[in-house]
Amino acid sequence: MNAGQFTKNVLNLDDNILFTGIVEKSGHLSSSNNRANVDEYLKGRNLEMIYSQSIYVTDLRKMLSPSFGNLNSIIYVYETLKILLFPIKDHVLLVFIDKNIETDNLIKKIYEYKDSLNNLDLYSI
Repeated sequence: MNAGQFTKNVLNLDDNILFTGIVEKSGHLSSSNNRANVDEYLKGRNLEMIYSQSIYVTDLRKMLSPSFGNLNSIIYVYETLKILLFPIKDHVLLVFIDKNIETDNLIKKIYEYKDSLNNLDLYSI
């Protein structure tokens, strides 16, 4: 399965997911799908900064993994929305949801879906 189909399928896991994207190690958004206009939440260059921050913070996991184990996910809670980050291979799955949505079940649903895949190719769109 390619990155485009993967982000579309993750978006369709739950109606509360507003946006899904795959961010490459370079900070480039390689594939995305959205239910809502992301620009209404993040104006201008803020999206680019979110992509870069996502890669940077998940890359730090390599230094902390020996002490704490593997990083499963990161949640940013802003006033307007929540951003979920999932390290997948050398990429990051970026998920935007409404700030009022409970994340535990949603994270579990995303992991169950990801773990069910045998051939995930994030390098093809």
